[in-house]
Order: sequence, then structure tokens, then C-alpha cells
Amino acid sequence: MSRFDEVIDRRGTNSMKWDSAKAMLAPEEAASDPLPMWVADMDFRAPEPVREALAEAAREGVFGYPAGGSAAYVAAVTGWQQRRFGWDVAPEWVVQVSGIITAIKTAVQAFTRPGDSILIQPPVYGHFRDDVLLNGRFPVCAPLLPTGEGYRYDEAAFEAAIRPDTRVFILSNPHNPTGNVWSEADLRSMGEICARHGILVIADEIHQDLIMNPALRHRPFASLGEAFARNSITCTAPSKTFNLPGLQSANLFIPDPRLRDAFRRQYDRNMFPLVNVLGMVAAQAAYTHGEPWLEELLAYVRANHAHFAKAVNGMGTGLRVLPSDALYLAWMDCRALGLDAEALNRFMLTGARLWLDKGQKFGAEGHGFMRVNLGCPRATVDEAIGRLRAATTARARAA
Repeated sequence: MSRFDEVIDRRGTNSMKWDSAKAMLAPEEAASDPLPMWVADMDFRAPEPVREALAEAAREGVFGYPAGGSAAYVAAVTGWQQRRFGWDVAPEWVVQVSGIITAIKTAVQAFTRPGDSILIQPPVYGHFRDDVLLNGRFPVCAPLLPTGEGYRYDEAAFEAAIRPDTRVFILSNPHNPTGNVWSEADLRSMGEICARHGILVIADEIHQDLIMNPALRHRPFASLGEAFARNSITCTAPSKTFNLPGLQSANLFIPDPRLRDAFRRQYDRNMFPLVNVLGMVAAQAAYTHGEPWLEELLAYVRANHAHFAKAVNGMGTGLRVLPSDALYLAWMDCRALGLDAEALNRFMLTGARLWLDKGQKFGAEGHGFMRVNLGCPRATVDEAIGRLRAATTARARAA
């Protein structure tokens, strides 16, 4: 039995994933008691070395202001990048932040003006669009090209989407929700086009450790060469990898000192620039001792992906889980059900009794799709398969 087979009852723990149905869903949707498989928050315990480090910090009992990242902390963060990706990150490049969403908002404020446009590649993580709009900027879209088996980068569409007022490109690397692991050629093309047009690249690499295809490897955008590094801000965090999102600790790598200073000035304007002291403890322990746990996790979630895709694709209802090379999240094509986006979401919540991420959160290109969180025990995956099969079968019989 794998350690990841343990079903942990998270109800009643003030979990956004498990305890917010009444606040976030319509009354009839919440009343159906849907199984939460939505937000990117795994249902696994954090690695034991992380829990031990936090317990030791709790025993010390003093939680004063931290003096920034210690030398040991920075060494753990940069050492992880070198071991996992062969990328040598200089200690002075590291900028601590509370989270990547906060970092992206800050970068948008620091490097663009109200009314400027920002390039994104839908279907893509909804905060890229929403936070751009929240700050009075406007998203311009270079949609990924559907291939029937997934998606690919469309170089022509990418450059054609750029406007004279486009100042920033927000890159999802690997791509959320499609699970694309970008090739070096793809990344070089994106980077060279951005350089030609004077566009800064903000690379969200929070899912960098979650490569599901063992034949592929993650390439940090900034690792492609000095020109790429100096025109980019790389966003990383241990939160997705080790299931630590509630501890609010992340790290940016900003090689160019002018960009680094400008980011820090804006961050200082917005907030008190300290991160959670326990988040730093957890991150250092994870990056120092968490590799064996991660390798076990990857094997388990790869099996979850294969199991879920085989079951759903074999139901004969037209539902299809697209191949994914990264993420513990599956991208499921539900267009064969013939439902509009909101009707599809209601069907999943009240018919299948599954709380999934609705595709329209990721842009118009996500209509008819659902994102499914497979970072959970196999028993949860099996329960979801059973509910989905029963609901789609009943719907087909009633037609």
C-alpha cells in the first residue's frame, strides 16, 4: 500500500477545497454534496521531513520577524534548481515573496502602465487574465492550437497577437491546464519574439516539478541563455510540489539587477516585504529532504492519470481525457455531451456530484472542458469514475 492511498478526511478543517461549497456554489449545487476535485490542492500529507521541521519550529515556540532568507534557505532553493534542472541560479537573483499570484500582480504593476496589454496563451490559468484586468491592463490572447490529441504552440498566432502597447508576456511553464511541457524550440521562439518586441517574460513555473511524462524534462525559460535570463522573471514555489499552499512562501529568480530593483520597489509599495516564517522552514526542508517523497508522488499520480483516462475514455459517452505531460490535473473534453458551459458545470455538480474546475475559468477556449484534480488517493479517483459513469449513463438513457 502506498502512503498516498491513505484517505484523509479534510472536512471541517477550514479547507477551501473541502469546506467552502455553501459559500462558493449555488444552494442546490452545494446540497448535492459534490466530491471536491477542483482547486490545485492535493489531498496528501506533506513530506515527513517538512512536518518534522515544522514541529521543531513549533517546539521552539518563538515566531518573530524573520531576517529574510538565510544562507541555508537560499542554498536549498538554488540547489533544487541545479539538481532537478541543471540550472545554476545565483543567490542574489532570489527574491522571496508570499506567493506567485502576488508576484504576478506586483510585476504587472511594476513593468506596465494602466491601459497596456499583456500577452497570454489560453486556455490558461484564470488569474493571468483576471489579475491583468483587476490592475487596469488588458489581456491579448495567442491561443494554443488544438491538435485533436492536445495543444501546441502556434508561433504565427503568438506574434500576430502582439500590439504596440504589449509590455509583458505571462508564460505558463509547464502549461496549466493543458499539461504541455514546452520544448526548447518553443521556448526559444517565444523568448526571441518577445525580445524583438521589447516584451518582458514572466514565467510561472510553479508546476515545474510535476512532469508526468518520464521521457520529458522541464526547461526553465531563463536557463536557455543570458539574453533569456535578463529579460525574464521566473516564479517558483514549493506549494504545488509538496502540497504547501497554505504556508504562503515562494521565490522569484530575477537575474537582471534593474528588473530586480524595480520589482522590489513595487513590492515594498504594496506590502510589508516579509514572508511566513514557517513557510520558509517548510520550503527549506522540502527542497533539502523532499526528493524521495516527490519521486514516489510522481509515480503515484502518473498511475492516477492513466487509470482515470482509461476509465473515462472507455465509457462510450464521448467524454475524453486529453493526454497530459505535466501537472496532477487532467483536462477533460466534455463537448460531446452537447451542453453549454454553465449547463455542463451544473451537470457535473448536481448530476455527477463532482466539483471540478469549469473550463471557462481558463478562457473562452476552455468552454466544454473540465479540469480534474488527480492529486488524491486512488479511492477518490475511483469514486469520481463511478459517479461520472452513473451520471452520463443515466443521462444517455433519458435522452
